[in-house]
Amino acid sequence: MSDSWYLDASQYYVAEADRAEYPVRQGDVLRGSTVGGERWVAAQVIHPTCELPKPAVHEIQVARVRRLSELDDDFQRALVVAGYREADGERRVAVANTFFLPPWSERGEPGFVNLRELASVPRSAVTKSRRLAAITHECRVTLIRRYLYFRFRFAFRLEDVRAWEARRIANDPAFEGPRPSWARA
Repeated sequence: MSDSWYLDASQYYVAEADRAEYPVRQGDVLRGSTVGGERWVAAQVIHPTCELPKPAVHEIQVARVRRLSELDDDFQRALVVAGYREADGERRVAVANTFFLPPWSERGEPGFVNLRELASVPRSAVTKSRRLAAITHECRVTLIRRYLYFRFRFAFRLEDVRAWEARRIANDPAFEGPRPSWARA
């Protein structure tokens, strides 16, 4: 993985043919619904991170997915897509409250998650049948990294976040679905 904010679009999502092998996890994209009287195009699972299958979890936190075309101009869209901005000869984080999403379907359009637009939904709304896209383990690492930067302004290296996630997965006896090659038990 590179140390950029985002992966190549081809590395974001689990292939549709393999999607059934993966339980719904943090970062997966769900079909939109009406939240607070507004229609959401889609939502991305944000929290809890690894406890989704646990019976004690009754509500799931999701973030709103918006179409990239909803932004006012190409400059704003470019900032969201890159995640960075050059200023005074330095590379700085741009629009930290967003996470870029390439199209998850052939005819879809790019989008982004607005980490400031959160909602809690019943656990029953977070199912495989409502999932539009399952993100790869590599993509989840980039989401976790971006989220940590947005929430706490901690600029961790991608390889550090991946190592933490590898340890979490390796030590989780209830882990389901295929494991990433970098997190073998």
